[in-house]
Amino acid sequence: MKKLFSMVLIAALVFCMAACAGTTNEIQSVGAESSAQTESSSASMDTSAPTEEETAFPVEGSSNVEETSEMEAAEEKALVVYFSATGSTRSAAEELAALTGADLYEIVPEQPYTDEDLNYNDHSTRATAEQNDQSARPAIAGELPDPDGYSVIYVGYPIWWGDMPRILYTFFDAVDFSAKTIAPFCTSGGSGLSGTPAAIAALEPDAAVTDGLAVRSSDQLVQWLTEIGLAQ
Repeated sequence: MKKLFSMVLIAALVFCMAACAGTTNEIQSVGAESSAQTESSSASMDTSAPTEEETAFPVEGSSNVEETSEMEAAEEKALVVYFSATGSTRSAAEELAALTGADLYEIVPEQPYTDEDLNYNDHSTRATAEQNDQSARPAIAGELPDPDGYSVIYVGYPIWWGDMPRILYTFFDAVDFSAKTIAPFCTSGGSGLSGTPAAIAALEPDAAVTDGLAVRSSDQLVQWLTEIGLAQ
């Protein structure tokens, strides 16, 4: 009888130990699962730096500061265009470029003008014939400037027979200055601008043409730049 009781007691102890072990394993399993869920949740909320793959595309709203600065610099650039047969307009153009930091472009005729061509007292000269012919368009030598890199175009010329030389008409017919600011200046013996800013506005209807200047001195250039809002 005692032997039978001992066997039953041993069996009961083995069963209890097995049950306890199962419970422990179940608790460890639940704990591991909970830990895995916590790590997964933490990973989804990770605020560390993105990987190289994640940065393959730019963030919306970001900008290239260097590229923007270069574009702004291009938009602010100016160009001084001039035609000068005797040198007077060239001097004014070079001084204006020095004041504004602008680039220079000279309109050079394919057939240069001689002193005889510019003889005001001879009504049969080449310049007289051109100025009396509204359709005259003297050819320009070399390449024309590309206005895309400029926002302001200063245009200088002498006054011939009360107008711009016809080669300026050639120039404006060939180059589109839409959305640009054109600031005209001239040199003359006394006739002033002779309505040439209005003529330029008609030739370049999509440009903004400022008040012009008949240059007499460098002081006038500084004052003019201030008046038209282009002083440096």
